Amino acid sequence: MKAYKIHAPKGWDNLKLVESEEPAVTGNQVKINIKAVSLNYRDTAVTLGYFAYPGEKLPMIPFSDGAGIITEVGPDVRNLKVGDRVSPNFFPDWYGGAFSAQKVARSLGGSTDGVLAEYVVFSEDSVAKIPDSFTYEEAASVPCAGVTAWHSLVTKGGIKPGQTVLVQGTGGVSIFGLQIAKLYGAKVIVTSSCNEKLEQAKALGADYLINYKETPEWGAKAKELTNGEGVDFILEVGGPDTLNQSIIALKPGGSIYIIGAVGGGAPGQTKDIFISPFDMVNLQAIYVGSTEMMEELFKAFDANQVKPAIGQTFTFDKVVDALEFMKSGSHFGKIVVTL
Repeated sequence: MKAYKIHAPKGWDNLKLVESEEPAVTGNQVKINIKAVSLNYRDTAVTLGYFAYPGEKLPMIPFSDGAGIITEVGPDVRNLKVGDRVSPNFFPDWYGGAFSAQKVARSLGGSTDGVLAEYVVFSEDSVAKIPDSFTYEEAASVPCAGVTAWHSLVTKGGIKPGQTVLVQGTGGVSIFGLQIAKLYGAKVIVTSSCNEKLEQAKALGADYLINYKETPEWGAKAKELTNGEGVDFILEVGGPDTLNQSIIALKPGGSIYIIGAVGGGAPGQTKDIFISPFDMVNLQAIYVGSTEMMEELFKAFDANQVKPAIGQTFTFDKVVDALEFMKSGSHFGKIVVTL
C-alpha cells in the first residue's frame, strides 16, 4: 500500500510517499481503506519538527483525522462489518468516560502512526460510524477539530440557548464551535484579521464580527456587544497573545477553553495576567476527546443537516502543498486531502 511517512530529520523534504506493508487485523480490529484525511495545525508542527511526542518513533505515518470504508474485520468484532463507513478517533484508547492520562497516551500521527495511508487498522471501539449524509471528506474533518469544539461547548460547557460564544479566527476548531453554538441556539462572536473570512463566518450564522487588526482591544468590544455582560464561553486558540483579551471579554463565571497554541507557545506561559476573584473565571484546558463524543457530534449534525465547512481540498500527491497552505493560515474551516 502507499503511505506517507515522516523520516528523520523532520521537514517537508523528509515527508515521503513510500510503499509499505498493508496492516493485518486481529481480535476486535477493523481494517479501513482511507478515502480522505483532514489537516490540523498540529500536523504542520509535527511534520516540521516543532515538537515531538513522548514515545514517538520515526519513520511515522502522520495525520490524526481520516475517514474510510471497512474492508476486513477481526474474529472478535461484533458491532461493525465490511462496508461500514467509519472515522478513527484522535485518541485510539479513549472510547468514552472522563479524561485520564492512560486514555490519551497514544494519539494518531503523534505518539503512534496516523492515517495518511491507504489502509489503517484500529479496534472497533476506536472508530465512529459515519452518517449516510456525510461524505468522506466531511467526516474526515471531525475527529480533532470537531470533537475538541464539542467537548468544550457541549460536554464541559453544557451550552444553552441564549448564551454567547466567542471563537478566535476561522480555522477548524473555531468554525466547528460556531456551528455547534448555533445548533444549540447560542449567539456567536467571531474574531479574525480578514474581513472576507468574517463575511464567510456570517454566512454560517455568526451574529457579531470583530476584525482584531482594526480593533486590537477586541475583548472590550466583545463585552460591549453583549451589553456589558461579557461572553459565556471562549474557544481560546491563540495562545499567550490573546488570553488577556479573552479574560476581558468573559462574563463573570464564564469559561475559557484553552485549545492548542496556534499563536505560539502555551497560554499558561502568558505573563502579567490578572484575574479578579470576583469574576470567578474558569480556565479549562481541552485535549480533543473520546470516540463517544465524536459519535454524539455526528448524530447531532446529521439530525440537523449541519455539514463541516471545508475550505480547500488537495489530492494525495499534493500533501506538502496542503501542509504549506495550512501553515500560511489562509484557510477557512478545514483543509482536506482525498485519496
